[in-house]
Amino acid sequence: MVYTKKITAGFALLALFFYSAAACKKGELIEEIGSYKVTTAEYEDYYTTYVDKASIIARSEKSTLYKLMCNPDQIPPHPVLHELFKQLDPKENYKDYREMKIIEQVAKAEGFTDDPVVKKIIEQTVLETVVKLYFQKKLDQRIKISMDDKTARCDELRRTYPQKMAPLPLETCLYFAEGFLKEEIIEREGPRLRDEIKEGVAIVKNKEFDRDDYLENKMPVFNTIKKEGGCMVDGAEASETEKKEN
Repeated sequence: MVYTKKITAGFALLALFFYSAAACKKGELIEEIGSYKVTTAEYEDYYTTYVDKASIIARSEKSTLYKLMCNPDQIPPHPVLHELFKQLDPKENYKDYREMKIIEQVAKAEGFTDDPVVKKIIEQTVLETVVKLYFQKKLDQRIKISMDDKTARCDELRRTYPQKMAPLPLETCLYFAEGFLKEEIIEREGPRLRDEIKEGVAIVKNKEFDRDDYLENKMPVFNTIKKEGGCMVDGAEASETEKKEN
């Protein structure tokens, strides 16, 4: 039911370095953070995007998300989910947003965002995030769970784990049931979807290029890593040297 932390970090990076470029300077001025002016319209746009992100991370419909926000006692006992819902409180959300903007101002003033390595890391983060979001969207389209399915799984969970599940309100039990059902569909449909997506792209390999040999032996940066890491001795694999010595 919970997305990986990697995608969460990706969203944070994107928000930190790209959001200011797309900000709309409408609405009332909230405050000035360094040279940056935060308006109500801009922050509301940021908050709306955060809600969208929360829906993806929690693998929940927004309607379910809203109900849990209004009934915090029904939020499943998972630390990541509790932190996620905590950040949906505008006061908590704005506090973190404000801190990011402060640090962003300092980072930009020091030229950190102009560092070639940082730029490449941001590009890589964008690639990873786009792929994950696209795959998640296509996968969500395959997830069809009826109320009967959720009710049946909820009953099953209460029979299997009476001490943990029986005391929970029906809404929370159904939320758990939906999560289990989603994970089963994802486990089944994920590999199929991945194969279907890849089939839609033509790949032309260079027959004159030995990709495996390149990746294993001829990547300069990887060879340097192996040499400095101690698994390569004078251009040869340390393991091979050990075999000869034995």
